[in-house]
Amino acid sequence: MDTRNAGNNPSGSPYHHAFKLACEVLRSADIEDRAEKSGACFEKEDDGRCLLRLTFLNRYCLIHFPDITVTYQDEGGEVPLWSKLVILHYIAQAQGRPVAGEWISFRQLSGGEAYYPAFDRRSQGPLLRFFARRADLLEKAGCSLGGTRIRAADRGVMLNALPRVPIAFLFWNGDDELPPEARILFDASVPAYLSTEDAVVLAQQAVFRLIERGRDLL
Repeated sequence: MDTRNAGNNPSGSPYHHAFKLACEVLRSADIEDRAEKSGACFEKEDDGRCLLRLTFLNRYCLIHFPDITVTYQDEGGEVPLWSKLVILHYIAQAQGRPVAGEWISFRQLSGGEAYYPAFDRRSQGPLLRFFARRADLLEKAGCSLGGTRIRAADRGVMLNALPRVPIAFLFWNGDDELPPEARILFDASVPAYLSTEDAVVLAQQAVFRLIERGRDLL
């Protein structure tokens, strides 16, 4: 069942409907198998219920089955709907494929050319605008979120957005002839874990976290 046609309004009925569909898919799934393939921790509770624990943008999230609530472990608050959808889709779709260690552009994903304007507008554009005069801050913000520096550009950081979904955020300073440039790359294994639509949403949320942390560090 396809659970990904979620519309454009995160608080509107299409997103809530997509969440219900994702819950239906997972209620009929082998949750222990889903945990193994997604890299989540599986816990069986005394009453027969089960719990998955995974990291999402450097925060531990708890997914309780079969009622399927998604909360943050540190403060117990409910995870926002956009994030819940990405997490549930990731768990449902995960194939357990190892990380490839090869970076690919968004355009190389299925349908990436069609989605690229939205991806660039929602993710690469805000990344560039905020860090254009603060290139050093990108690495500081990323490392404070559990990321690691990478040397594929003038500045770069890699975040494990989900247990098996690393994303690279790269920045070139520019010069007298070329303007600054920001690029977001995915590991080549990402189609085994997320749809292209979910990759757009995940990248957008990751950029928001980087900018949010960057502001904290100013």
